[in-house]
Amino acid sequence: MKTAQRRGSSLSSPDFARLHGVWRSRGYGNVLLIEEDWYTLFEETSISCLKIHAGSIEELGHYYEDLAVSPGGQAFSAHRVTGVARIRFRRLKGLPASVTESHRHRAKDPQYNFDVFWRTFHEQYALFELKGVAWDRAHHDYLPQINANTSQETLFVIMVAMLRPLKDGHIRLHSPWGHYSAGAQPALFRRLTQELEDANDDRELTSYLGDLKESARDVIHEDYLASAVSHGGNRLVEWGRLNDLIGYLNIRAMAGQSGKSGKPAADLSAVDSVMKSVLADVGELPNLVIDLRNNGGGYDGVALRFAAYLMDRKRLAFTKSARHGNGFTGKQSVYVTPANETYQGNLFVLTSELTASAAEIFVLSLLQHPRLTLIGEPTQGILSDTLERHLPNGWHLTLSNEIYRAYDGEIYEDVGIPPHIRLKYLGRKGREEGKDPMLERVIKLVDRPVL
Repeated sequence: MKTAQRRGSSLSSPDFARLHGVWRSRGYGNVLLIEEDWYTLFEETSISCLKIHAGSIEELGHYYEDLAVSPGGQAFSAHRVTGVARIRFRRLKGLPASVTESHRHRAKDPQYNFDVFWRTFHEQYALFELKGVAWDRAHHDYLPQINANTSQETLFVIMVAMLRPLKDGHIRLHSPWGHYSAGAQPALFRRLTQELEDANDDRELTSYLGDLKESARDVIHEDYLASAVSHGGNRLVEWGRLNDLIGYLNIRAMAGQSGKSGKPAADLSAVDSVMKSVLADVGELPNLVIDLRNNGGGYDGVALRFAAYLMDRKRLAFTKSARHGNGFTGKQSVYVTPANETYQGNLFVLTSELTASAAEIFVLSLLQHPRLTLIGEPTQGILSDTLERHLPNGWHLTLSNEIYRAYDGEIYEDVGIPPHIRLKYLGRKGREEGKDPMLERVIKLVDRPVL
């Protein structure tokens, strides 16, 4: 999951109730039918327009905020509650003809599902050029394998084969025949797999990695923080003091701080509360370590809210644009605006290949900080939000439909955000010595005399 939220009040039902009609989003592939007290959401490609969800106007008002309607009433825009991007819609005269056309196909027609699948990526995926994948060629290679008698299981296998070269951790395909994630395997996984093989250890990689993480956390708690650890945000945030000069803040996820699943607004309030406690406890220290090494992401808005308590002044965090037609929507600028009370010292941010998605957005948003040092490994390199889509047969998938650019225009998708000081996470030497090499480096940097 990687979406985000911004501050703002949700819309009331009368705001949308006056927008009767049919609306098409700019980018994102959605068509929205708004009636007197009901709405219907469709997902559109050039050959399909599938009804996905329907609900009350009041419900729609909980999904969007900050509605802005054009003077002539022919367009509107709003922020999704789970996204920092402003989505723009323009009025259509009626529902696209493809709505009717979609009903003419059997829901499980393998050829139609293949075509909708291919079109969805062809029209919405943002990273073909970056990935060096010729999607047209994939269509040419795999279309001959599809016919009216192709089984659903075979169809799933073919789709997985088409997705595999993209090596994108935000691409997932879910079906009754399996669930596939197209993410590339981190070097850390390969390194630990080799360790297991060398030791003739038959543990699963996930179990081994979990044991190493737990052991590393125990070392931090017992040897570096002397067991004086504070917790907050549904125990997803912990903090303490490494010594009289260095504070420590571990943010384990960018969602869930409220303890309520899928409630970004509640998570934002929880972040406000926990960060005030963090600043009260360690805010006066001249140095602060922020540990993101096991943070797999969450909401962009949560990441930006954490950053708001660390940034020196309002700065550009990033720009983002979404696939639209043969190109992209215009770039939207997203800023970090400091909270009323902020940390004023030096920041040492620890990252690994497991630092992903919204955790990378947090790092991206701090790159202009004048006292920032990144230590560890490049982040995972999956920054785009995930666009959720559905196939006629009921399967659903996610894909990356946006390009994020850092304040200086740099794109870190696929390659990750590089550290200033490169050190391995869970390296064997540090584990054998019972040390955390990244924390040791911070302590050495802080203790080093100024010449």
